[in-house]
Amino acid sequence: MLRPVLIGAIAVTASLLATGTAAADPVFTYDVTKGSSTIKKLDATLPLGPGSLVVDLEGATGRFTADMQLPPSQGNFKIFGIFPTTATVTMQQVGKVTGTLTDGAVAAHAEVTIRLTDVKAIGLPLFVGDNCRTAKPASIDLVSAPGFNPLEGGELTAASYTIPEFTDCGLSTGILNGLIPGPDNTLSLTLAIKW
Repeated sequence: MLRPVLIGAIAVTASLLATGTAAADPVFTYDVTKGSSTIKKLDATLPLGPGSLVVDLEGATGRFTADMQLPPSQGNFKIFGIFPTTATVTMQQVGKVTGTLTDGAVAAHAEVTIRLTDVKAIGLPLFVGDNCRTAKPASIDLVSAPGFNPLEGGELTAASYTIPEFTDCGLSTGILNGLIPGPDNTLSLTLAIKW
């Protein structure tokens, strides 16, 4: 019984998206099955997810708002390419993710505060406190990769975003600001529709 219901839901949603009219705007729930962000200054990759993305689509215009939840991630880096360093990194959404869905293609914008906890360099803790974070949110523009299907999922990517400077990290603030903030970082998320 589930398969006909699913097919029917997809057909109805596709029809609404095609005509731009709907009695009620659809809500899509996606699993973020995996993701990653490259941090250019550290020459490192941070794993992201699994998490979730709930999208409230305005069927008549293609505009949407969304809520994204990603759990804290364990980052493994090498300072100056030599000293092994670990940190728990949390990307915390600020406000709603906003964007548009046009002919199946997604363009989205997210504001994200990056928080650091449990930072250790060569096994020794850097006492960053409980409120170590970027001084302002990182501004991230995401677009759908080729093959993305809003009724199935696919990949969203940010070709480049800037990590702002950190604040409230105690005596480690200056150290972290010399190592992490800067432009040309990337991000990708893989979505799968959840019916």
